[in-house]
Amino acid sequence: MQVTRAGDYAFRALAYMANTPNHTDTARIAREVGVPPVYLRKIFQSLSRAGIVRTFPGTGGGVALARPPSAISLREVIEALEGPIILSECIARPEACSRSSDCKIRQSLAALQDSITGAFASRTIADIL
Repeated sequence: MQVTRAGDYAFRALAYMANTPNHTDTARIAREVGVPPVYLRKIFQSLSRAGIVRTFPGTGGGVALARPPSAISLREVIEALEGPIILSECIARPEACSRSSDCKIRQSLAALQDSITGAFASRTIADIL
């Protein structure tokens, strides 16, 4: 598993926003954290749909965290951008494999997935500041 560029950019932008008391415009965030503005706007659209950020349209608008940084898990951010964290298709869809009920590989991957998702869920934006 690899955190994508979108995930990395989102973490950087959210960390910057956590240190900015009011909403700010996306162009400023993009400039400060070194993210292409067009790409950052797309990231914010996904984060807004997930309830992680709030957007303020129009002149003087911008974006702000929807919740305190300590209430936004890294798992939420990744899943807002990429969908569920899944190590193998057989974990997401056990019916895809006739051996899934007694497969030791599936059981091991499921345990690893639980560890990984748990680690991302237990860390927040506040933890990366």
